[in-house]
Amino acid sequence: MAHQTTIDHVIIAVRDLAQATQDYSLLLGRHPSWQGSHPDHGTANALFKLDNIYIELLAATGKGMAADVVKGLLTERGQCLGGLVFATPQAEAFVTHAKARGLATSDPFPGHGIDQNTGAERHWRNVFWEPSAARGIFSFCIEHDPASSLPDAIALADGPLSGVDHVVVRTRSADAAKRFYGEQLGIRLALEQEVPKWGGTQLFFRASSMSIEVIASDKAGEQDDLWGMAYKTADIDLARTRLAEAGVAVSSVRDGRKFGTRVCTVKSHVLDIPTLLVEHTQ
Repeated sequence: MAHQTTIDHVIIAVRDLAQATQDYSLLLGRHPSWQGSHPDHGTANALFKLDNIYIELLAATGKGMAADVVKGLLTERGQCLGGLVFATPQAEAFVTHAKARGLATSDPFPGHGIDQNTGAERHWRNVFWEPSAARGIFSFCIEHDPASSLPDAIALADGPLSGVDHVVVRTRSADAAKRFYGEQLGIRLALEQEVPKWGGTQLFFRASSMSIEVIASDKAGEQDDLWGMAYKTADIDLARTRLAEAGVAVSSVRDGRKFGTRVCTVKSHVLDIPTLLVEHTQ
């Protein structure tokens, strides 16, 4: 049986957690699922569980490994997409799969978080590797304790966003992306195509009802860049109206590059992260 790796969540490194939580509640049209802390790692977070993955806003509050990662990201890039986290139902099986394909991982490492509003705790085990394995992108794999689930992010307005459609990674090496995401992590490569107008190759790795869209070209930096986000919405006109009326800068709705999609660009309240809304009409 092939090992099953999915996409668990995306980390956004933030300076002001309260302000970022307010902005993303507005963007998503949802209350946070969780607002808590990592006592072992010196960080605090707000989580928004969507239909397919969750978004984690992460701030440094003390000392620890995660706090060092956040501080480093803020120094180098400012507030940004800071990490891509994968999920496995069985950490030891993931480690065996990854090491057999040349990915040097840690043993599973326990972690836990506490919700500041309810006192509820969640537990998990993480498997880490060096950022160089993903050509500079911070990433790791998590096995959640099934007894400590994350509640859904409850809609607070009409036109909420429902999930993540894709994240965009920019790289110089399509081969390195295929090795890391495909061979070592075990995520399905759904599409590979040449895109002459971009001067490179476009790859789509598919899991968790979303894609990691990798754009490989000589224009990319030496290190890979976790660059942008696209969110799903069932009604893009309603979502756009909700955001515009709340003072968010948002473009008009237009046809997307992919057949059967309509899109618009969100230009404020997203920590300067390139952000797209997508409605699938087919």
